Amino acid sequence: MLLTQCNYRTSSQKRFSKTLDIEIPKNVEILKDEYQDMWQDFAIIYEIKLSEKQMSDLTHSIRSSKYFNPRVFVTDYVQQDMFLDHGDLKAVWAKTDSGYIFQNDFKRDAYSAKIDTVNLTAKFNESHD
Repeated sequence: MLLTQCNYRTSSQKRFSKTLDIEIPKNVEILKDEYQDMWQDFAIIYEIKLSEKQMSDLTHSIRSSKYFNPRVFVTDYVQQDMFLDHGDLKAVWAKTDSGYIFQNDFKRDAYSAKIDTVNLTAKFNESHD
């Protein structure tokens, strides 16, 4: 008997890099990489720990993203007037007290990320309902 497992899901690293228009470094410590399936709905949670060099590379990538809005600073939450509209996604990367935050103007697909430059961690979330 031959048993095989097929995983057709794009890796979280590639998925979030492409969608959030950033380059997530390879060879990071993965704290969580979870796919939750709820019928036609799903959620992906991806949490990583980075070295100082990896964090530096990631934050440089964020500042180069088409969604980075250098004119805003988020203290509580992202507001509608902060979003940048690039056709495929209306979203924003913004600076915070402890790093960066990403949020999109979601309809059925919601994306968010929190980059903590103090603790060298990054959390990415995607959900579809």
